[in-house]
Amino acid sequence: MEDIACTLSEESGQQITKSTVFRYFESNDKIAAQLIEKNDKLKVKVIETEINTIEKRIEIINSLLKIAEQAQECGDLRAAVLALRAATEAQDSLDSRLGKLKAPSNTNNINILNIQEEINGARESFIRSITSSNAGSAESENS
Repeated sequence: MEDIACTLSEESGQQITKSTVFRYFESNDKIAAQLIEKNDKLKVKVIETEINTIEKRIEIINSLLKIAEQAQECGDLRAAVLALRAATEAQDSLDSRLGKLKAPSNTNNINILNIQEEINGARESFIRSITSSNAGSAESENS
């Protein structure tokens, strides 16, 4: 520190003591510590905000899934599909925000309404075949 004080005194033409150099470095350490502390507080605030945003988005996704479930229970498949689509978009957005990979854009889309119609048609067909086979069994027993 004494070397620094001598060099500064020579270059500035003013008497700079060793204690002045110590005070200077000490004050800079305090300023640096304060800046780091503020920076850490800022980082914590940013992280808290991001966590809050993620939690809100998860709440929205869960609400959309409940809406889809209720709509399906009521037989409103269109509303169920719309709610599921919105939930999927919100989930993709959340994944993107978190830096997760998104699914390829050329994925196959499945038309849920067509599948539901096919299931209903298959169910009706199955019931008809059971009904007709039971009717045929009853006729052969009566003969």
